[in-house]
Formats: sequence, C-alpha cells, structure tokens
Amino acid sequence: MLRHLLLATLTVLLCQPLRAQITITANDMPVSGDSLRYSEASVLSAYSYIGESGADKSWNFKLTPTSQGIDYYKKALQVNPLFALSLGNLSCYGTKIADSIPGLSLLLSGINISDMYTFYNKKNDPPSFQAEAFGASIGGFPVGSAYTTPDVLYHFPLTYGDDTATDFALNIGAPGVGGIKMQGYRRTVVDGWGTITTPYFTKPTPCIRVRSEIVETDSITMDSLSLGLPRTTVEYKWLVNGQHYPALWITTLSIAGFDIPLSVKYKDKYRPELNTKVRNITAKADDVFAYPNPASDGWVRFEIPNSWTDFTIELFDMQGRLAMSYINKRQLDVSGLPHGNYVVRLTTEGSVVYIKLLR
Repeated sequence: MLRHLLLATLTVLLCQPLRAQITITANDMPVSGDSLRYSEASVLSAYSYIGESGADKSWNFKLTPTSQGIDYYKKALQVNPLFALSLGNLSCYGTKIADSIPGLSLLLSGINISDMYTFYNKKNDPPSFQAEAFGASIGGFPVGSAYTTPDVLYHFPLTYGDDTATDFALNIGAPGVGGIKMQGYRRTVVDGWGTITTPYFTKPTPCIRVRSEIVETDSITMDSLSLGLPRTTVEYKWLVNGQHYPALWITTLSIAGFDIPLSVKYKDKYRPELNTKVRNITAKADDVFAYPNPASDGWVRFEIPNSWTDFTIELFDMQGRLAMSYINKRQLDVSGLPHGNYVVRLTTEGSVVYIKLLR
C-alpha cells in the first residue's frame, strides 16, 4: 500500500510543469540590427497587474492589441553621422524613443525638438546594460551628447531579490538655441518571478519581473529662461530568456505614491488586422490648448481630445515647484495662485504636452 502511494505521489510530481527561477544576462538584451515588434493595449488593463509581485507567480495577461510598432536598433553612425561624431562613440546603438516632444516648442519660443534617440551599450566591468548617449534634432540641427553619468538599466546577472540604485545625468543642447538637462536616479528591484502568458507567449513562459523607479528633474534652458520640472515614472518589465525584448512592459507616472498607467506594450507578432487602424491616442500641440490664457477670471479650461480617457495635469511655477496636480480634470480653479507665469504638463499614454500659462 505504501509503495503504491509513493508511486502515485511520484507520478503526480513528474507530471507537474517544472517551475524555477530564471536568470537574465547581457545575452537577453537588444543588439544592433534587431527589429523588435510590439503591440500596444489599453492602459485600463494595467491596473490589475502592476501590483502582482512575489515568488512563483502565474501572470496571465488577457490583452487586446490596439496598435503596433517596431523598435529598430541601429548604430549611431547609421542613424546620423553627426550623432556619431558628437558622441565620440561608435560602439553604442539605439532606437528612436519619440518623434517629438509635443508642445515643447511653445515653451521654447518656437524651437522644436524632434527625432529623439537613446543609445545603449553593454559593459563588462561590472556587467550591465546602460543608456550612455542621446541624440535629437534641436531647431533642425542634429545634436548628440553622451551621458555625463550613464543611466544603468540593469546589472547582471538579474535574479529575484536584486535591488540596485544608480544616478544618471545628461546635458544636451545646441549653441544659441537652448537645451535640456536630465538628472536623477534609477532604483531597480527584481520583485517577482514565475511564468507569463500573453497573446504572443500563448503558453506559460518562465520570466522575472523588474520594477524600475526613475526619479528625475528635466531642466529646460532657453535664453534667460531656466526651468526644472521634476517627475517620477515607474517601469514594470517582465523579462524572458533569449528574446532581446521584454515580454511585457508597463510605464506609469507616479503622483503622491499612486501609479497612473501611461502605456502597456508587449512583444508580439505581425497582426495585419491592425494595419488599417489608427492609434486612439495622439498628443499634438495643436490638439491641446488652455483658455482663457491669461486665466484672468481665476479659472482655466483645457481643450483635450475626447480620446484622452486617462491623463494627468500638473501645474508648475517658474521655480519648478508643483503647484497643482489632477487626474482626468479638464478645468482648474487657479484663483488661489499668485499672479505670474506657469508651465502646465499634460501626460497621456507616454506622450507629453507642455503649455505656458499666464495667471
């Protein structure tokens, strides 16, 4: 009887799927020449997932794709020879992070910043994957700049329980035009492991979950104007072996300790049915404006596309101090604020619009 019981127990154990923690190394990071396809899903799907951390988890993401894109990883010389010359680094490679910063031209008196790239590299001592350069077109002039302190995304090997924090700093600008300085720190914690299921990974696939909190201040300089705007974002990434790309990543904006999802993306295959669909969310300077401006009656109202179902409004004074912050609110009572100039930052699904407001 005991022998039959032991045999039955062993049979059950052998039939169970093997679940073990995985380790992420530099071999799991993107390389130059990669073309990595992703799909985007509604941010509403993020709320139920970002809190699910811990050991031996089964993340089953039932996501409906709304649009697709591809991240092309290229050497700086391939993107723009002037980038490579100004960076002084021919080994780094990167991908476009945005076509433009909508509305920033309003703040910089007509100066447009577009075609923004972040360039990465793998390091051996210590083993890491870091952002070490940035390139953009500022006022139509290609400008590249190396990070004065690189932004280290991961230290390897990545395993459950790892907790690291590093500073970063970047200063980019064009002579006579102005520029942007970014500085802050990134804390990265591997806060979960288990398996993940998505529309691409249809069977449970071993993964780890990485939470990165990025606290930074973006300082904008133009002539005599210098303004620092603080922000905190949190990235949740589910990493798997051999893919060069997260299985899923969710980006949130953190306000008063509360995560507001901005984007949900996941590795995916080509889906032809999405070719005819237009993205629901677009953030263009012409789409958003404030009135009355000046806000002489103590109220300011924002004309915002109806497709913006989730957005945040932050109002900063000219010293970069946060004066107001609201979620999904289209008009503000500013009667209690001192008269003067303010900067309004509206954020939705990873896009940002800046508006200069006079009170």
